[in-house]
This record gives sequence, C-alpha cells and structure tokens, in this order.
Amino acid sequence: METRIFFNPGDSVANIHDYNEAVRTGQIFKKERKVSDLVIAKGKDDSEYAIFYAKDQLPADHEKSKPYEVKKRL
Repeated sequence: METRIFFNPGDSVANIHDYNEAVRTGQIFKKERKVSDLVIAKGKDDSEYAIFYAKDQLPADHEKSKPYEVKKRL
C-alpha cells in the first residue's frame, strides 16, 4: 500500500517523467550530496515523479502542501 505524504511542490529537487530515471537521479543526487532520506513521489494528477527531501514533509493543513503518493524511499 502506498503512503500519502504532503510537500510544497516548489521544494522538489527534481521532476522527471520516467520512474526509473527518477530513481537513478535520486541515487546519484544522494551519493554526490551525501544526503539521506530522499523520497520519490507522484502527485495524483501529475505526469512527473518528484524527488523530495523527506525532512521537507508538511502537515496536510499547511497552505502550500499538496498530497503525493510515495513511490520509493532512498
């Protein structure tokens, strides 16, 4: 079952159409920047996968939050 999580769309590290490319980009980003806990997520009506820092998660009632379904945690 997928998890719903809320982010400000402007906080995404990258937006990519292809899921596999999003995973590769996230892995490269994680290794180069030495960061942990990235999330690959997709909005309900979005055609792209977004990469976010998990720490940037917002509460559902935040004015800039938008729901995303977590596809993979890196």
